[in-house]
Amino acid sequence: MPESLRSAATAIRGALKKTAREQTTTTWATLKRQLGSVLPRMTADERVSVLILVDQQTPKDQPLLSSLIAAGDPSLTSSYRKIVSALGLDAPEGDDELRDVLEADVQQVHFHWSHL
Repeated sequence: MPESLRSAATAIRGALKKTAREQTTTTWATLKRQLGSVLPRMTADERVSVLILVDQQTPKDQPLLSSLIAAGDPSLTSSYRKIVSALGLDAPEGDDELRDVLEADVQQVHFHWSHL
């Protein structure tokens, strides 16, 4: 993976931690505005790869930070299934169930980071 994508993953992880502490969700466009040139142009597949990198550091007993962008950016909701699967976690097959899991994950992320 190119170093620019690894750097982007580090920056996105920091931005998502801030988003979690603020108890909100975000979008790719918002991240682009916040991070500027740190966030290179990426294909949809590269975005998924970067979000997988973001959450590789997340302990297995904690919810994924990428849920904050998947919930906030409808274009990434279906990608959340790929992210979860790539990290060796289970994701529901149905879209309605996936949205339910995503909503629960966002609540868990907010709860976890509100105490840090």
